[in-house]
Amino acid sequence: MRLTHIAYEQLEKERSNSPEDSFVRSSVTYEEAGNQKTFYVLYPAIFALRAKEVGVWIAESPVHEVVALNLLPSYTGRKRLYISDESEFLLALEKADLSKLLEIVQEVKLNGFYHI
Repeated sequence: MRLTHIAYEQLEKERSNSPEDSFVRSSVTYEEAGNQKTFYVLYPAIFALRAKEVGVWIAESPVHEVVALNLLPSYTGRKRLYISDESEFLLALEKADLSKLLEIVQEVKLNGFYHI
């Protein structure tokens, strides 16, 4: 598997009564067996703040960068994932090798790819 792009975006409201601005969409694009695929993870933005508050995320870079990358191995074959449970979000980060995830993100940013 070759990772080619890792990103996140804070969603913006399309309508005045929409809650979209309180959500984040993290994504990782990869090539597998000659096909390009993107995996998206949508979750409430408050989860990332809680990760810092409880000490699960201590890095300088935003947690949003690693969310989709962290969950990709657990959800292979999926295109989208919505996380509505804060404990599920935090548990996934607690179990992760955060230094390795940050290393992969930096490698993709610098070289445009990373081989797993």
